[in-house]
Amino acid sequence: MKILKAILVILFIFLPVTVSSENEVKSRYITIKYVGEDHLKRFNKSISLGSLSYLMANRRSITVIDEIKNKVDVVLERVETILEMFPKDLHITIVLLPSDEEVQKIFRSKYGKDVDFISFYSPRDKTIYISVGDIRIGVLAHEMAHAIIDLYYAIPTPVNVQEVLAQYVETHLGD
Repeated sequence: MKILKAILVILFIFLPVTVSSENEVKSRYITIKYVGEDHLKRFNKSISLGSLSYLMANRRSITVIDEIKNKVDVVLERVETILEMFPKDLHITIVLLPSDEEVQKIFRSKYGKDVDFISFYSPRDKTIYISVGDIRIGVLAHEMAHAIIDLYYAIPTPVNVQEVLAQYVETHLGD
């Protein structure tokens, strides 16, 4: 028994403890991860639906969290409609980051390349990484298009084809 206690103490001392400072908001299709309430509020304020506001008419938004969940679901459903692609079991993650530098740092760590992106979709972990300082509805829809295309086809779509389709979505979002 003493040996077991000693092993547990050693494991407790030497195993790394990970404490997540991330918070989550879960909608029907999306999990949004964020560090501070300010990021979430900034994200909400920057995602203006404009001509798509009518799509929120039948959705109930009592709190800011409700509004965010409804907005991201509306945008995602609109992107699916534009692409005419409706993947089964669609669920993605959005990670809100404080700046484009943080987005670029994560891209570099994942892919070993320097980029000047303000956002990107990672098919490896089905996650959109996005700078709350640079977010707007078109950028969000563009990245959602990458996710939908990735999840729709069994075989990975060429990057250039994905990019053309994502740009098409961004251009026709308000149609």
